[in-house]
Amino acid sequence: MDNFTEEFNRAGVRSYHDVLLLEETKRKYSRTTTSFRSRNAMEWLYAEGDKKMSEIADYLRISRPSATTLIKKLEELDYIRRYRDGDDKRSEYVALTRKGQLVTAYQMSHRKGVIDEVAKEFTDEELHTIVKCFNRLSEVFESCCETLEQGTAVSERNKKKEKK
Repeated sequence: MDNFTEEFNRAGVRSYHDVLLLEETKRKYSRTTTSFRSRNAMEWLYAEGDKKMSEIADYLRISRPSATTLIKKLEELDYIRRYRDGDDKRSEYVALTRKGQLVTAYQMSHRKGVIDEVAKEFTDEELHTIVKCFNRLSEVFESCCETLEQGTAVSERNKKKEKK
């Protein structure tokens, strides 16, 4: 790795772990009993409304079985309820319960407080640059994931053709 790559990787890994540590520390000292990914799903449902299980898996970029496991845990806490649509019995939808809505609103308010505290350490220009960089990184990572998924799909099709 060249110097930039090493520094970029180290900073990215450290930042990612610091965010997880902050989230887990907040969880430890609050009434929250959910994981980072669970809170992410709940906040998305809070903002967007009821979603199909497959949409949740796609949004979180996890497998369908992993999404089902995550939702089951939230259902056990009475944060989530699952239901089938009257027209399409095959599709399972997920919605926040009233308790889930309250917990999510609390979590979002708490996170906003933490972000506001951190933001005080930066100038407006620095904050703008940080947001711009995060958005750009997200675009690049999303593009890389799509490229990998396409490459994997092509590779799997080629393997099937070779077997025939």
